[in-house]
Amino acid sequence: MNKGNYAIAYWDNGNEEHFKIFCVENHQTLLRIARRIVNDQQIAEEIVQDVYLEVWNKRSYFQPDKGKFSSWVNQITRNRAIDRIKKEQRHFNETVVEDRHLVDREHYIQEDFSNKEMIFGALQALKAEQQEVLKLIYIDGYSQAEVAAKKKIPLGTVKSRVRLGMKKLKEAIDLSQLELV
Repeated sequence: MNKGNYAIAYWDNGNEEHFKIFCVENHQTLLRIARRIVNDQQIAEEIVQDVYLEVWNKRSYFQPDKGKFSSWVNQITRNRAIDRIKKEQRHFNETVVEDRHLVDREHYIQEDFSNKEMIFGALQALKAEQQEVLKLIYIDGYSQAEVAAKKKIPLGTVKSRVRLGMKKLKEAIDLSQLELV
């Protein structure tokens, strides 16, 4: 039984001193793993603290015959860091959606774009599929991946429609005539 696996046998008896030694010996390694994923020192510190708590509470789940103890703890650290990134991305996306609903679209369109007839005319000249995709992305604020899921079409098709639609819009609209805001 290696040193790490041997130490956890003491933990099963609730020996916190061995756990404290483990924490001190492995702190820099776990911190480096978390920091590499989240790219923030303070968040990495929080993750490592969460990992220590999880390791202590789930120490009975460790199975020495499945691998090394250090690998188990390192994997928990990676998972917590990735979970934190995903959580922050979800929070950011929810905030963007909430902020988008704060904008009065009619006021925005009428007040800020004196060129809307020119843009609308150019948009109407596009194929229906291109119009729909561009409206979903640039007016409704969906990502290309969200449009693909919503319309049940491949992401590559969405990207092609955006690229071709934007190319045709640029050709149809004389940018020198636009009053840029």
